[in-house]
Amino acid sequence: MRAFEVCLNGKKLCLAGIGDDGVLTAIVNWVKGRGGTDMFLQVGGLVSQVDEHVRWVNQKHLRVGDQIQIRVVEASAVDKPIERYRTDPKERLKAQKNYVRRMAKELGWKIQVRSKQSTS
Repeated sequence: MRAFEVCLNGKKLCLAGIGDDGVLTAIVNWVKGRGGTDMFLQVGGLVSQVDEHVRWVNQKHLRVGDQIQIRVVEASAVDKPIERYRTDPKERLKAQKNYVRRMAKELGWKIQVRSKQSTS
């Protein structure tokens, strides 16, 4: 399988891979806002066959000068993720509805909801 070998300052953090069907990511973030400034590294993905999110690395507080190396490799086995979780379908639907409402409000649109009709 395709995998990411991720190192920070020469130290191997993980060998991450999800198999034949899914998404694999390695993301370096720099965030500055009211809460302050932070830089961090996340390595994770989505195993599509089982709709399961996985995470290998959640490296907080990177510093200027840190060196991150990501090497794309073929591997027969990868490290076990530190976290695995599935999204609750009800929570996903709730989040989608909230997003649509926010966007409609931002765009000045009005949402019309059909009333539920009796099936008897």
